[in-house]
Amino acid sequence: MGRSRIFQFLALCIAYSGILLAGCGTVDLEIRQGHTSSNMQPQSVAILPFTLEAPDPEKVSPHELFRACFYNYFSYLGYVDLPPKIVDQKLKQAGLTDSNKILELSREELRKILGVDAVIRGRVLSASNFTGGIHAETSIEAKIDMLDLRTGDTLWETKHKEMTYSGILSPTIVDIIQDQMDNTNIHQAYFKVAERFSVSMMKEIPDPSDSLRENIRLPEIIYIETNLKPNLKLKPHDRIYVNLKGDPGLTGYFDIGSWKSNIPLKEIVPGLYTGSYTIKTSDKVTSSLIIGSLKNKNGLTGKKFYKTSMAQFDPSSTN
Repeated sequence: MGRSRIFQFLALCIAYSGILLAGCGTVDLEIRQGHTSSNMQPQSVAILPFTLEAPDPEKVSPHELFRACFYNYFSYLGYVDLPPKIVDQKLKQAGLTDSNKILELSREELRKILGVDAVIRGRVLSASNFTGGIHAETSIEAKIDMLDLRTGDTLWETKHKEMTYSGILSPTIVDIIQDQMDNTNIHQAYFKVAERFSVSMMKEIPDPSDSLRENIRLPEIIYIETNLKPNLKLKPHDRIYVNLKGDPGLTGYFDIGSWKSNIPLKEIVPGLYTGSYTIKTSDKVTSSLIIGSLKNKNGLTGKKFYKTSMAQFDPSSTN
């Protein structure tokens, strides 16, 4: 192949990659919340079973995986959330097992069954996983909203497509091969894209913690910082450093997702807490949020998660 044809091939691949990446990025969350009083903010929330409105040829139930992943991150916001197992149990006791029929229930029926102020409804419009040649791609497109069961108002909603992709634009051939190997693990591939979708949404969903502070004085966290950078893959013996600024004289700790909890933060000067965690060879997690917490003597806890990037682990280094 001549040099000019090689350049033409690369240009086509780059253009093709740009098309594939379209539709990813920041979640466009339309907030319709008109409540001006904190007393009207929904406090208790249930995440209804997500539906899949497309064929599932691989039989991996991406809508169920997406719901579980979404709950893992939503639970760090300041709502009183009903665990999905309890939601499903209450619906089953009411004779409801069909996800589509559950979405057809009136808000009065849902509130009577679940006993919450609001519900989150998720409809996965499409889900796909493909690996071949120099191209590996997994995507989830979904519509998600929060319905206030007390008023019938839709508080916020979004329609978004999230995609993970590797190809000619990957830094090295090793990265391409590793991404393709990861993509052949279908559950892991869908979980990875569901995580990105969920984390992007957490940055946009209104958090009631601020309104709760009007009635209950939660410990305040001004900011949380880490040494993490986007696309940085952590290996064994690498260390995650966390700094947290907030109210002084409290107990500080941080979590790495839901798999490593209560890592202590030491208050080095009033209101400044610091700590770290060293990656072990036994750590098998792919990516997780860093969540910082401050707890007072009454057990009340303020939380804030690091939005800039997640802790991403290099799976090839822990085998």
